[in-house]
Amino acid sequence: MKKTLFIFAFIVTTLSGFAQWNTDRILTIGRNALYFEDYVLSIQYFNQVIKIKPYLAEPYMYRAMAKIQLGDDKGAELDANEAIERNPFMPQAYYIRGFARRRLSLYADAANDFSRALEFSPASFNLLMNRMDALMRLEDYEGAMRDLETYMRQNSKNPALFYEKGIIQLAMKDTLAAENSFNELLIQDSTNNLGWSARALLRMQKNDIEGAYADYSKSIALNSNYFGDYINRGILNVRRKNFREALSDYDKAISLDNKSELAYYNRALLRANLGDNNNALDDFNKVLELDTTNTEALFQRAMLHNTLRQFKNAIADYKLIIEKYPYFLPAYWGIAEAETGLGNVRNAFKYRQMAADIEKNKDKIQKQQKEDELVAGNKMVKGTARSNQSRKTELFNRFVTQNIDDSKTDSKYTDSRRGNVQDKFVDVVNERNFVLSYYARNEEIRRTNLYHAAVDDYNKKHLLGTALKITNNEIPLTSELVNTHFEVINEVSSRLENESFNADLYFYRAVEFGLVQDFNSAIEDLNKALAIRPDFAIAYFTRANIRNKLLDYLKSTTNDQANTLNEARSDKSNLQLLDNQYKFEAELIIRDYDKVNELLPDFAFSYFNKANIMATQKDFRAAILFYSKAIEADNEFAEAFYNRGLTYLFTGDDKKGLADLSKAGELGIYKVYNLIQRFGK
Repeated sequence: MKKTLFIFAFIVTTLSGFAQWNTDRILTIGRNALYFEDYVLSIQYFNQVIKIKPYLAEPYMYRAMAKIQLGDDKGAELDANEAIERNPFMPQAYYIRGFARRRLSLYADAANDFSRALEFSPASFNLLMNRMDALMRLEDYEGAMRDLETYMRQNSKNPALFYEKGIIQLAMKDTLAAENSFNELLIQDSTNNLGWSARALLRMQKNDIEGAYADYSKSIALNSNYFGDYINRGILNVRRKNFREALSDYDKAISLDNKSELAYYNRALLRANLGDNNNALDDFNKVLELDTTNTEALFQRAMLHNTLRQFKNAIADYKLIIEKYPYFLPAYWGIAEAETGLGNVRNAFKYRQMAADIEKNKDKIQKQQKEDELVAGNKMVKGTARSNQSRKTELFNRFVTQNIDDSKTDSKYTDSRRGNVQDKFVDVVNERNFVLSYYARNEEIRRTNLYHAAVDDYNKKHLLGTALKITNNEIPLTSELVNTHFEVINEVSSRLENESFNADLYFYRAVEFGLVQDFNSAIEDLNKALAIRPDFAIAYFTRANIRNKLLDYLKSTTNDQANTLNEARSDKSNLQLLDNQYKFEAELIIRDYDKVNELLPDFAFSYFNKANIMATQKDFRAAILFYSKAIEADNEFAEAFYNRGLTYLFTGDDKKGLADLSKAGELGIYKVYNLIQRFGK
């Protein structure tokens, strides 16, 4: 805590050193940091705005967003309260508070917040779906259905909504309507694994073993990562006497959720039935570790203890059962068996007599005996997976990385780069731009050459705090690093007071500003560096990258305003002006990349980044051209082959696309093998 307070205090001192800074700018930098996932850093910026202007609502609102990303839901709720107190007409603040309250299980309050936000923005998809979720948790299924149907009327072409509808109908116990909804989903989108999973559950409940098995298998083949699908298919495999496949399914379920007592319980039953008693005992122990009240597992473990001649353990388990179910006959017979095994004939006789007395008086204790029945068989998962559509209802979903892993065949390898990598589901997303940074995650398996003489020569001059690396896999800063970089900014600023024509110092501070997400200050310094040294190639490259990040952030801000709150009366003339501004900024970025390649014709990374910009502008022919130039400069540029391959596929040239993906896989981007499998069919 003391360290955190020191960092915050230091930032105040640092910021005060820049007279040109104001709270609007600090707030913007904080939003930059929030967008680029530097949540700790963003909170520090918002703290400074709050300290200088505590009457503003926005910094509290944005700080609440950052706290949600860090898991501080209560803190987020309190910050949203402060924002609303200062400005009760901010629908985003109600949205954020509702989101935090929903995660805090305050569903009624969350629903009220979403309703308040909907007063400002009645057509918002996110608000409707979040309120629907809160109402479902409150078991207000009719209200949830009204919200869903409202949205379905506005988005009739979204088949995934039939899944949500079916789930609500299941909650309302209308299984026929639910099955019709799932059928409609599969008619419109047969690749939606959730539809197959949900219909499988209905079929399983109707004892349609083969139909349920076929549907679960289809869901799993379509990359289901829901542990319940594997548990339930495991049960079906047991019924079909496919015991090895059942064990494999239970193993997979546990790998997806190692806290699933149902998976351990079912695997324990199967192992016991197959005579694998010691492993079965381990599984029952795990179940009872997860849930000490699971009497079925306790009963099964007691019987297994007797089988393994662990009689004292068996007696202890049976006595726990009798404490809860005093008329449960099998427990008495089990203790008698254990006492016999221990040679305690008198105790064994006593428990047999107690069992006989219960049997003799069964008419008098019939009611209690019914209550004391234990059903110890396979346990199916009665719920369904959370839908992708539900994930999209979250305000903060762009910060969440999905890690969808499907194993149609179980791999013996835990490393995701080994085994059947073609079965690991991956999203179809371009590899990101390359930048210059001090920090980078290593991709040891890739063969892309991340060396260039210009960068190496500059590093050898030791003009910066540490060596620059070429990477497209940056690392967010820790609080300790944030402190370090603010110190460097302060130090370099002092030096610039006496060396105002030192291009390297301006470049140094620009790199530091970029790391703390102050893009405008970084661009200002790079402009000064390039005015002093017009042939500063890596400065052009850095300015292009920072401009591109700033443009990405500005686009996201505009899209969030349009999409999150769905403002129907958006000013089209303003949107056109923004679009023109984006095009102008993109042109400036491309000019900088062109200048890099004018000065360094073999610098492959600027060709690659320019190709990415062309792809986002849907100029696919130009994108392919520049990916090709990047490959000419480095014929082992894995990411360029990968992105060019995706671009070819997008434009319909599957042959070239698959060839490029194959080359990218050869060069170490292992995820292409899943794409080749999917697109090559």
